[in-house]
Amino acid sequence: MLRRLTQNAIGLLCFTSLALAASPPTTVVSAPTQGISYLHTLPVETSPSHLHGYQLAAWYEPSSFNNTHFHILFDAGLGHWWVSGNVPNSSLYIVSVSPIFRLYLNQTRTISPFIHCGIGLAYLSKTRLEKRNLGLHFSFQDQIGFGTTLGKNKHLSLIAGLIHYSNGSLSNRNAGITVPLFINIEYGF
Repeated sequence: MLRRLTQNAIGLLCFTSLALAASPPTTVVSAPTQGISYLHTLPVETSPSHLHGYQLAAWYEPSSFNNTHFHILFDAGLGHWWVSGNVPNSSLYIVSVSPIFRLYLNQTRTISPFIHCGIGLAYLSKTRLEKRNLGLHFSFQDQIGFGTTLGKNKHLSLIAGLIHYSNGSLSNRNAGITVPLFINIEYGF
């Protein structure tokens, strides 16, 4: 499942970058430097099974770290993740901070697609989710996705991607949590 999702994402990126490379260059409006975002899981097979969740975040993008195609922003979020059913340890909260790297494939007046990835730190409110032993309260948050900014003023961004939490084997227990498909809506101001 994950392999097929990755192959489809790479194919979409290649198709989009080829299509956009053929479009004429335009003047680009500068994007907002801070904003808020809402991330939500989409219903696909997850690890653990029947995982649901959301994350609310605030982000800041210092212009000194950016160039035409490469941007760095910083994200701080609070997420709530839960599994369906009446099981012990059915939910947990995660507080995270992460640098996010974006490679813009092409920027036009109304649409600017990008590759989105980041690795950051996270604190888990519990060390167990369902039957999974996550080992530590400390974890890494990895995410990768594909997104685009929309509109003349670049206030709205949509991102689809994958997110994974793991303690990086800093503990003997490292079951991890994987969300293979999320949608993230960002609003910049």
